[in-house]
Amino acid sequence: MERRRFLRSAVAWGVSSAAVVASFVRVLDYDRSDRRIGHMRALAAWEVAVVDALAERLCAADVAYGELGAPPTPRECEVVAFVDSFVAASEPAIARELHAAFGAVEHAFPMLIRSPRRFSRLSEADRDRVLAAMESSSFELVRGCFAGVKSLVMMGYYRDPRTWGVLGYDGPLVARPAGGWVPLRHKP
Repeated sequence: MERRRFLRSAVAWGVSSAAVVASFVRVLDYDRSDRRIGHMRALAAWEVAVVDALAERLCAADVAYGELGAPPTPRECEVVAFVDSFVAASEPAIARELHAAFGAVEHAFPMLIRSPRRFSRLSEADRDRVLAAMESSSFELVRGCFAGVKSLVMMGYYRDPRTWGVLGYDGPLVARPAGGWVPLRHKP
């Protein structure tokens, strides 16, 4: 019996060690040349990639970004900087949960569509599939993670007045300029 217990412990230790090493190596394989990373107070380089990937899909415009009246891109709205500021200003428990949520989105939730690739490396269509699977998951924890990261990204995007016209929102009435805050984009 002692030998079996030893073998089980050795196998369990080996598997957990391999998982830790694999996750550490996966986190090292991110582009660190982005100048924004040096200005982050709370987000690591891999988290910047995850938030960028989330924002690209959650805030995707229904028109080409270059078209007249099109909204700005999530990068132009500095969604990552907003998320970084939010996480940095959060209580430690909330910050830990947000870091864990970004990790789950990046490494675990692509398994919902049976993809071994990380979220930030998926195609747009596969990212959409992962997000749809998260949103409709039968697990409350997964749906809650989706709702949390979506809300955070959307707050970062729609805080920019240049995004309001797409929604048909012309901004607050308080201190409103005579011509309105933003031009509204009219459907053809």
